[in-house]
Amino acid sequence: MAVLTAKTSESAHWYARDGQPCHAQAARDGGERKTTIRDAKRLGLLPSVTSILGILAKPGLDTWKLKKVAEAALANPKQEQESADYWIARVIEASKAETVSASDLGSRIHDALDAAFTGANLYTEMLPYVQPVIDWVNETSIEITAHEVVLTNLGEGYAGRVDALFRFGQAGIGILDYKTRKTEAGKAVTPYDGQGMQLAAYAAAHYGAEALPRVLAANVFISTTEPGRMVVCKHDRLDELYLDFLAAARLWRAVKGYDPRNAEV
Repeated sequence: MAVLTAKTSESAHWYARDGQPCHAQAARDGGERKTTIRDAKRLGLLPSVTSILGILAKPGLDTWKLKKVAEAALANPKQEQESADYWIARVIEASKAETVSASDLGSRIHDALDAAFTGANLYTEMLPYVQPVIDWVNETSIEITAHEVVLTNLGEGYAGRVDALFRFGQAGIGILDYKTRKTEAGKAVTPYDGQGMQLAAYAAAHYGAEALPRVLAANVFISTTEPGRMVVCKHDRLDELYLDFLAAARLWRAVKGYDPRNAEV
């Protein structure tokens, strides 16, 4: 179970109230820098759903990160001429290599899925990851209605980008979030803490909170270690998950000292 922490995700994202991404700001040297909470307060920006959920500690992820730091320290012993501070910084940077690589592959898979459903050019090397999703969509007869859409909820003060919205049957509505995951043969794939709340927040922003009981929401997990393996995990009780998300949003506002619901622009 996730617990409260004052630390948020390193990859905090921000959006303008019209949905435009505002993840970076112009720097004094002419380049760009990451948007800060001070910028958000000045510009009346909305935090992303994942930034809000970053207020919740993730013990499993934290343990994995510590393991990667320990492995990096073993693989990169301190050199005699290095200061302790320099070596520590080098080890921490080396420990992030796997995460950066996984993030790059995840981005390429997301791009390939977007291409597959919009008729754009699809690179052949991505087919082992993408084809199972295409087959599943065709077999279930769902109709993807939108891809990579930014959703905003001004009333509750958040925004985020959803992977796909869909329809099915006479009046069925749904929402999908693609996730890449390292898997092991024979081991089940299940959602992590917060992933159900993330989908509930997106669904409420698009369909309205009152529609949540009839929204079909699912994570589509795509294996990066077993090409061809795909697992669909549906989330029930979206209305309750949305209440959990709103509780996290309230805590986020308290910790950050910023209420984007009432921001003046």
